[in-house]
Amino acid sequence: MKPILLTLLLATLPLFFAFYLNAAAPHPPTKTYRATRCTRYCAAHGCRHATRANSPAYFVLRPLYVATIAGLAAGGMGLYAAVNIAFYLVLIPTLLVWLTYGALRNAHTIRQLKQL
Repeated sequence: MKPILLTLLLATLPLFFAFYLNAAAPHPPTKTYRATRCTRYCAAHGCRHATRANSPAYFVLRPLYVATIAGLAAGGMGLYAAVNIAFYLVLIPTLLVWLTYGALRNAHTIRQLKQL
């Protein structure tokens, strides 16, 4: 299979996975606080449901999350959405697709050279 085709197939896999998760979710997404479960409120304001017993990683990664939000908002809250989109939806996926394509192209080239 050509490296570019495999790269495109691999790049679309997370989109299909995200679509499936949103379609199969038992509760519609909400930004309001719910005492019974986590919602998007928890992502924006800190999760009240998390304890050191049930979510030890939350307490380890929370400072990184707060620093990321502060970095994205460094240009002001008006630019937050634009920086967020540029970083997470353009820069990171482009970098990952480029690296995947390079690795697959190199593997294809190595296979061809071995056959010579």
